[in-house]
Amino acid sequence: MNSGTVALVGRPNAGKSTLLNTLVGEKVAIVSDKPQSTRHRIAGVVTEARGQLIIFDLPGVHRPLHRMNVAMMHVLHDTVAEVDVVLQIFDASQPGGEGERFVTRLVAESGTPAVLIANKCDLPGVERQLAQRMAFYTELHRYAGVVPISARTGKGVEALLTTVFPLLPEGEPWLDPSLSTTQSERFFIAELIREAVLAEVRDELPFAVAVQLRHLEEEETAKGPLLRIWADIVLERPSQKAIVIGRAGHLIRKIGSQARAQIETLLGARVYLDVQVKVKPRWRENASFLSELSAVEASELEWHDEAGEP
Repeated sequence: MNSGTVALVGRPNAGKSTLLNTLVGEKVAIVSDKPQSTRHRIAGVVTEARGQLIIFDLPGVHRPLHRMNVAMMHVLHDTVAEVDVVLQIFDASQPGGEGERFVTRLVAESGTPAVLIANKCDLPGVERQLAQRMAFYTELHRYAGVVPISARTGKGVEALLTTVFPLLPEGEPWLDPSLSTTQSERFFIAELIREAVLAEVRDELPFAVAVQLRHLEEEETAKGPLLRIWADIVLERPSQKAIVIGRAGHLIRKIGSQARAQIETLLGARVYLDVQVKVKPRWRENASFLSELSAVEASELEWHDEAGEP
């Protein structure tokens, strides 16, 4: 058996989160067509007869303009240096540019074995350009493998696993095989609310949206357990608050309804969700607020070496 850690690296909207969910076989990361939807290191776990992959979905590589984004890029650089294999994923429907060159340099400088993944190969016209698009990357770096896939449909994913498993160290699974992720329920609840916001608001808002859980309370009722959740959607400007609330509160009710349905599916229980919209100017630069958010971002299991040291 081969078991180890893998990092998904690429530009925003390359399809990293969709691929993670496809590999794991269930939803462990929110998916949105808005850039920088992934802000944290999200761990998915794949366990099978060949071994175990612990896959880290990382923020898309971008230029950090705020304290929050700087922290995101620190997480990305640290993870790429620590894992056994890097999966560099790119959107095969788009030509390579300077941003993709930057990602490739980052992967090359890490010294970690890397597999190049051409994603979105199911889109019309991609097949004609595929060889040229892959050559853009392979001329810049020597990869341990090159695999075209469609993360959305699952095409090519088995070929990807066949390529990745032999690159991992020999060994038994590190984690309980029943695990699909190491994130906490609180993390997923906040992320599902943010996903509902991203699905409804205009393109310029997602960068300035955060979700902070205020309180969770479980109650036994005649109809079974009921989870009560109080959460804040945090924005930077009053004008953004008006957009998210919508005319006569129509949009915030729609966001709450979508998020509640997703949370009920996740937890298998009835949910009461109270969502408020708050304004916190420049929260992306507020170290104290970012620290509060990070407390529930990703309750990952600690990794220990053979001596038991963290």
